[in-house]
Amino acid sequence: MYKIETERTNLFDVNILIGMRVRLEGPASFSDLSAAFSRACSLHEVLNLKVVLEPSGSAYYAPCDVCGSSFCETDLSFTELIASNEKIRFCIEDGEFIRGFWCPDGLVFLMHHLGGDGKSLLYFIETFMRCLAGEECDHVPFRSLGLSDLPGRMPGSYGLLARYWNRKWSKERKVFTFSDLDEAYASFWRDRSTVVDIKSYQREELSALISESKAVGVSLTSYLITDLVKDMDGMADAGIAVDGRLDGNRSMGNQATGISVKYKYDQKRSFADNARHVDYLLKRKLSDENLRYSVLLFMGRLDPTLVDALNMARCGYYRSRFSSRVAGLMGYSEKTKDLSITNLTRVDIPLEYGPYAISDIVFVPPIVSYGKNIIGIVTAGDTMNVVRHVYR
Repeated sequence: MYKIETERTNLFDVNILIGMRVRLEGPASFSDLSAAFSRACSLHEVLNLKVVLEPSGSAYYAPCDVCGSSFCETDLSFTELIASNEKIRFCIEDGEFIRGFWCPDGLVFLMHHLGGDGKSLLYFIETFMRCLAGEECDHVPFRSLGLSDLPGRMPGSYGLLARYWNRKWSKERKVFTFSDLDEAYASFWRDRSTVVDIKSYQREELSALISESKAVGVSLTSYLITDLVKDMDGMADAGIAVDGRLDGNRSMGNQATGISVKYKYDQKRSFADNARHVDYLLKRKLSDENLRYSVLLFMGRLDPTLVDALNMARCGYYRSRFSSRVAGLMGYSEKTKDLSITNLTRVDIPLEYGPYAISDIVFVPPIVSYGKNIIGIVTAGDTMNVVRHVYR
């Protein structure tokens, strides 16, 4: 069994579906695709686990007799699949972490965040494609970021705050169940829907963007963030998801961390100057292990049921005086991050597999409880796709 610690924020979030669309070239039948999906699932340890909630409030990944993930054929489009499936809770207690579809838009994979992060889904797709091409593949062990694994150190004041909040929470502590999560989903999605907007940058446009960012002396991510905040009023608070893998492993499991930067675009300065400032703020935080892993270190030291309560407060299912106050302080309220950005950069998986090839990938992150304007970026081959995922 593996204890759920730093990834606990994903357990009771009601919008936690990661989506990818893959355009496939090659003579694949549905039966071939289905067999490759089943084989790929059998090779990744996390897809043969389930989530167990104990009466104490602790949660674990535990072995599951039958993989709950599924693959089917549908006439729905990629965006229609996102819109319909994000409202349907993954039965992670039965080992359901991935739903695969063969649809008019291509291959679609929808995954619960406890199955892994964006990189994990790419590595699953790599295994899937290798199985489709008839290659032999090794078993892939589960990996996550446990508290004892994390480098860096959070400020002592954060530890004091976590202990104080845990003591306050102990007076009204509530252990949530999967039944609570079912009710929260039904209530939250009753009158909500989301919109997925996809903008594609082909070879010439992408090459121009890369050249412009290099000329300015910043990363492409910093360049894109600057472009997003330049028309925003006041101070923009942007959260950036970061690959937290400590050893470059290619396992499935949530190994993402995150940083945030606050920046007010200065209209009196050039775009280039603003971009260089954003790039400096971003790189300063990424180079500091204490800042890079501080959120995981802090959240991992909170009572796990308090973390659950923040999500349940955000979706309107649960209210208590203390948990609602903490939810507001932590950004699980109406005041969320202005932007939440995940850039998977250029995919680090092959695009060709025997008679098959991947020609395009689109990545849709979930609208997590602490975000509202969700941006997902991925580059495959000559195309960079930028997705904005927001509530309608």
